[in-house]
Amino acid sequence: MNFPNWLVWIDKNLRWLSIPKLPLFLIIIQVLGFFLVMSKPAFAEQLYLDPKAVLGGEVWRIFTFISTPLMENFLVFFVLWFFYYVMVWLEEAWGSALLTIYFLFAWLGTVLVSISTALVSGFLEIDVPIKVFANMEYIGCSFFFALATLNPNKEIHLFFILPIAFKWIAIFIAVVLLLEPLLFHSYEHLLYLSLLFANYLIFFGKGYWLYFKKELERRRRL
Repeated sequence: MNFPNWLVWIDKNLRWLSIPKLPLFLIIIQVLGFFLVMSKPAFAEQLYLDPKAVLGGEVWRIFTFISTPLMENFLVFFVLWFFYYVMVWLEEAWGSALLTIYFLFAWLGTVLVSISTALVSGFLEIDVPIKVFANMEYIGCSFFFALATLNPNKEIHLFFILPIAFKWIAIFIAVVLLLEPLLFHSYEHLLYLSLLFANYLIFFGKGYWLYFKKELERRRRL
């Protein structure tokens, strides 16, 4: 892969930053969050990354939002099983250090974008629906997009029967994510999404740029 040079340097020199068994760690946090919310649904309100609440002193939310359940029924265990293997496959491809950096960029990006959006919306006196986005959903999507980029033809059997390539799932998710703000004219949401996936652009942007340049040069020679 064509990683930026500074990212390669981090991978070689700062491997101590890696979080041991990160995939298992995130799944355990999600499972704990699920059972906590199932036993006391009102507690979910204390886990969300509500940026206005963070600015009001509830700093724990910048950490606890990663435990907000992706779903509030037992189908979540199928989702978490798939999410776990996505992270394991990425760890095998990149190593523990780069997987950790990818997650930290996703986590930090979510926190910064949420809080900065809250500050801007407050300054401009506009209502931007932030809280609903501040959970693990988009972080999980960014992991899947990374795997689909690395191995687009890898397949999963939908409902354990129908084989479908990762690239088609990734395209479907991306289209849904883009269509929602466009259909409802929520351009703030579109900007918010693009910033949330900054970790993906940091890791894969250079590769896309080099491919674009190579393709442009090829067409000029025709």
